[in-house]
Amino acid sequence: MAFGKRKFSQLFLDIVGKPLEQSVQLCEHSNFRIGGSADYFFKATLALDLVKTIRLARENSLPYYIIGKGYNLLFDDMGFRGLIIKNCAIGIKRIGKGKIEVFSGTSLCDLLQFCMDKGLGGLEFLAGIPGTVGGAVFGNAGAFGKDIGKFLKEAVLLNEKGEEIKVKREYFEFGYRQSLLKKKHEVLLKVVFGLREEEGERIKAKIEENLEKRKKKHPPLDVACAGSYFKNPVLPKGKKVPAAYLLDQVGAKNLEIGGARVYAAHANFIINQEGASARDVLRLASELKRRVKEKFDVELEEEVIFLPAESSMP
Repeated sequence: MAFGKRKFSQLFLDIVGKPLEQSVQLCEHSNFRIGGSADYFFKATLALDLVKTIRLARENSLPYYIIGKGYNLLFDDMGFRGLIIKNCAIGIKRIGKGKIEVFSGTSLCDLLQFCMDKGLGGLEFLAGIPGTVGGAVFGNAGAFGKDIGKFLKEAVLLNEKGEEIKVKREYFEFGYRQSLLKKKHEVLLKVVFGLREEEGERIKAKIEENLEKRKKKHPPLDVACAGSYFKNPVLPKGKKVPAAYLLDQVGAKNLEIGGARVYAAHANFIINQEGASARDVLRLASELKRRVKEKFDVELEEEVIFLPAESSMP
């Protein structure tokens, strides 16, 4: 590392002004409840702290990874050799007719509550999707034929040079569970959404309706899993097929390896049934992919991100 013999924890304290945690168990910050210890760990409660931390890690060539609520992510059994930054920078405010500014660490649950209280409709499809605004924009989260990228108007990013830049929606190149943030080392700091004014009671009713739909098949929030494991594949003729349908056809719901198993009510969820390791989950996912490839000649692509202990990031 560029700081030589000086301990990174002391350097961090000098620059950021807050203490850095060491040897933190990542299973405690993962909804999968899987993962070894990270060398360094920091909860950034302010956007400024988030910026300082990222700049410092980059300047010292220290691998880092930013997390939110720990969904859509599988940590390595060996932990992470670098710095895990937990984005806890939250805040929402109205900035004009139908427009709100939201910090990226804000939970989707808090975002929907704000919209309901202020009579701002459009994002009800996010009901029941756990995680933060940053994670949702990163993966262009969506449901019921809608995605969050369609409502984004502009955003502030920390680019690869460590500069804060303002960008428009087009910059993100949104696609199905895809955004430019997955390809570039840029970090979402805050975002502006454009919504429609609507009665709070109508928004509440839509949210409750969507929650009921999800309850029928999706695991309860207290079940250890990372969310939908695979993306819905697009066939050669352009038709999108639910991954769960293909997995059902290959007997996925009967499969388990070690402590990892396929959720009985929905084949596109892998759950940590009893002390599963990351290796158990990866082996099970590999078997599911093999079966679908063999029967349908379709290559499933993971939606859940596996973070190896020895990451090349940044």
